[in-house]
Amino acid sequence: MVRGKLSGLMICALVLVAVGARGYAAETTVKASAPIKGEGRFYKIGDNQLVFMGYFQGNIEVEGQRGDLQGAGMVCPGLMEVDRTTRTQQGEGRCIIATSGGDALYAGWACSGKPGEGCGGLFTITGGTGKFSKASGLSLFWMRSTVAEVVTTIPDKDVTAAFTGQA
Repeated sequence: MVRGKLSGLMICALVLVAVGARGYAAETTVKASAPIKGEGRFYKIGDNQLVFMGYFQGNIEVEGQRGDLQGAGMVCPGLMEVDRTTRTQQGEGRCIIATSGGDALYAGWACSGKPGEGCGGLFTITGGTGKFSKASGLSLFWMRSTVAEVVTTIPDKDVTAAFTGQA
């Protein structure tokens, strides 16, 4: 097995509809990014194809705003398939965003792109707890990581990898 370091970045603008302290729905647009790190395992699924199963995590940085999401912890398990012949990748997963106040947001993500260039797609808020129990939202997002660059040749067995970056 081989261990390596990788990097990434995720950027998204979310429109959140959440129940406020008095029970009124409020719509808020949030532009956020998160430096990420993670780890997982590559598996060979074809002659020039790999699947990465793992997670990334980081703390959210909200642009121009303070509030519950600033500094919130995020962990996102997922899968990323890499086709080395066509130089394409596609992935999907879930995210749990935990605020310092103890509330959480739940989300899903799906993306496609090219290894080394990034993976873009949809980031969907699916619910939460506490203040965010009725949260929903949809956004385009972009994730850049070097997760696909860890393996320069396709191994016969699996490869373990760790990475850092921005989400």
